[in-house]
Amino acid sequence: MISGILNINKEVGISSNKCVSLVKKALDIRKVGHTGTLDLEASGVLPIVIGKATRVSDFLMDEKKEYITEAIFGKRTDTLDYDGEVVDTSDKVFSIEELKNEMENFTGKIIQIPPMYSALKVNGQKLYDLARKGVEVERKKREVNIFSFEIIGFDFPKAIFKITCSKGTYIRTLIDDLGESLGSFAYVNSLTRSKVGDFYIEDAINSEDLLKMSKEEILDKLMPVDYALKDYPQIVLDKSYLKQATNGMTMHIDKCHFDKLIRVYVEDDFIGLGKTHKDNDKYFLKMEKVFYEK
Repeated sequence: MISGILNINKEVGISSNKCVSLVKKALDIRKVGHTGTLDLEASGVLPIVIGKATRVSDFLMDEKKEYITEAIFGKRTDTLDYDGEVVDTSDKVFSIEELKNEMENFTGKIIQIPPMYSALKVNGQKLYDLARKGVEVERKKREVNIFSFEIIGFDFPKAIFKITCSKGTYIRTLIDDLGESLGSFAYVNSLTRSKVGDFYIEDAINSEDLLKMSKEEILDKLMPVDYALKDYPQIVLDKSYLKQATNGMTMHIDKCHFDKLIRVYVEDDFIGLGKTHKDNDKYFLKMEKVFYEK
């Protein structure tokens, strides 16, 4: 069975699910998933998980994301991006220094309200489906973390930002809120996700090239399952533990204790993720997720 992670650069205008379909067709496999929806109007890094790597989807979703976005100030659209109808305008002009000062209020932990034009579901319905019908519903506030917020280009009314943030962050909402706090309005004119964890856009396969490449060329780009987990500490066991580890058993091990999940290897083989605990001065390892394939 093929298992691993493909770093795909999703093009503008296709869905994340379409990328999954392209990978399925290109590799002639069925067990494929993505690691977090990227808007139709956005491009960029979309890690695709294959085979047993689908089990690391949640871990990849938790990774920091980096975006490059161009914002246009002075206008607000109903979708908060270039694809919407203009609903508010402003002739307020501000300097780059004023912009930088206001950006400080949007760094660190902030509260957002998800936009109506989003794939978020409320009572089983996607918000953008409701929005297209002219229906607006109450959305729960959420806390997100903006780790860094930088200006990499400014020529009023345009500004280009590089943003590193936690999962669940809506860049369109961030730009809309920033514009409003400046006494202006703003919308996203372009959006590219340039990085997810250790997956960079420079190393990605363009989605439009998937069906042009041979299966061997694509598989040559396939990253192992544990690549997405390399920030976790690791423990290496000798080969006598193989059967216990692959069967998800609790194992008596030498002194070793971590307060979080660890990568478990038997010699050079990655087995999965486990947790350690201590009981009466003895140390044990319990497998939580097994990825090993015989």
